[in-house]
Amino acid sequence: MPQEGHGFVLSCCQFLLRRPARAHCLAVLLFVCICLTVAGFLNTDLPPVSVTAVPSSVSMEDTVNTAHRAEAELNTLGSLMMSPPKTIIAYSLERQVEMEQREPVICHELLGMRPTPSQIHRINTYWQSPPHSGLHLFSAHYDARLNNYHYVRIIGMVEGHNNVTIYCQIWYDREVLVLEALRVDIWASQWDSNASIDSDNPVMFSCPVPQNISIDTAKRKRFPLGVSVTLKPCEFPRTFLSIRPPQTSAEVPRKDFAVCVKGLDFAVRDMSIRIAEWLELNLILGADKFFVYVYSVHPNLKRVLEYYSSKGVLEVIPLSLPGKQPNIPKQRSRYLKSNLWQKRRDEVVPYNDCYYRNLYSHRFVLPVDIDEVIVPVRTSTWKAMFQKLFAEDPHLLDKYSSFSVRNVYFFDDFPVNDLQYIPKYHHILRHTTRSANFSPKLESIKSFVSTDGALTVFNHYTLRILRPSTARNLVLDINVAQMNHYRDTCSSDTVLDCHDNYLKYKKRDTLILRYANQLIRRVETVLRTLYLI
Repeated sequence: MPQEGHGFVLSCCQFLLRRPARAHCLAVLLFVCICLTVAGFLNTDLPPVSVTAVPSSVSMEDTVNTAHRAEAELNTLGSLMMSPPKTIIAYSLERQVEMEQREPVICHELLGMRPTPSQIHRINTYWQSPPHSGLHLFSAHYDARLNNYHYVRIIGMVEGHNNVTIYCQIWYDREVLVLEALRVDIWASQWDSNASIDSDNPVMFSCPVPQNISIDTAKRKRFPLGVSVTLKPCEFPRTFLSIRPPQTSAEVPRKDFAVCVKGLDFAVRDMSIRIAEWLELNLILGADKFFVYVYSVHPNLKRVLEYYSSKGVLEVIPLSLPGKQPNIPKQRSRYLKSNLWQKRRDEVVPYNDCYYRNLYSHRFVLPVDIDEVIVPVRTSTWKAMFQKLFAEDPHLLDKYSSFSVRNVYFFDDFPVNDLQYIPKYHHILRHTTRSANFSPKLESIKSFVSTDGALTVFNHYTLRILRPSTARNLVLDINVAQMNHYRDTCSSDTVLDCHDNYLKYKKRDTLILRYANQLIRRVETVLRTLYLI
């Protein structure tokens, strides 16, 4: 709700409560109408972003503007009410989840009919599809963040503008629960106004688990084994997505930072040394574990990923393209390079899968590319950075779902330093000249996303919030952190703007050198262990 709208409502409420006794009847009636209007407005499902339609040649980073949900001034309004049973925000959230609840469908014929592996209809190794549905399913996760309101979240893709109704068959050990699913698109059509009608679009289906059978995840009481998706409630399923029970903090202490990397497609190019340097630097900064999605990679890079996987700090998730998109490595690489907007749609799936994988294991999820590094400015680690931020405002996590860091370019075209102690194979440490200008505040940002605050995410920040009381993101000041972006040159679709604003103005930036000695030792150890140098 716009700030001026809140001010108008508050002024009206204060004015009405000061009226003389003879006007109280009319005043109270008008006051109630205003409050009901505010409650209804706050519960409106706003579009995820506000953008202007642009030609497909313009990058998403240049078109997506933040659409923060304005923070409601509800404490003041609540204090004017006579013993309100709950705040409007709390009412809005409860009303929302209550409206999402579905009555289970009784399907006795499904008992004992959970599909076997041979009965599952697979598009390819990593995607399933209900026959003739236009749906492609990647993963399913259990979400118990809203206290008694639990959901099974299914992440996948839909072909074109497919609005088919689907049903969730949630399988327990000795029973099956059938419910109509709720759909949330993880894409805004305005991002690509020239999209073809048969584009694959990312989507999440939510299956609300009725309150009377919600489980105690800590004790694993009646936890679902998996979920099937069908077009009719009681039809025999041809899909089955396993659901991993979440580990509670009482069982495994929650860590801080999970780093999510979209599908790597480097079958020919050897990126092993570059990525080893990037991984070690992020570990120094505070990364607890990496979740790396892989299409296909060079043998040397595969060895690097296996090395970190054996150390327990990296998990490789194999990935393929869904539907009619190609998966022969060379064809897939050409396809992804020539279909930029479909590539961006495809990337949303691993980002959301990674987010939901880490709901209970990590406090933050950081979706970044392998040429991006978030560097604290006033502190040396991400953890110290957040400790300082939370000391200044202990309620930040209640206010914001993600914390964004502004982008600054370190182009390959810029001069590299000639420091003798830095080995030539270090890319990041040798690039200490950057653009003097940061990208605009809301462009090209990357974010630490709270695992308590988002419903869906994309590569920049929270796309949809879980609770209406939080904003999508807070952009941190450049004196707190900066995102070093190590690009070869300007993107082809922003050459003129990039040249005028970033290539033209240079500045020396040695912030990264504070990690040099430690990083050089660690990277050399890895590369020698793997016989890469």
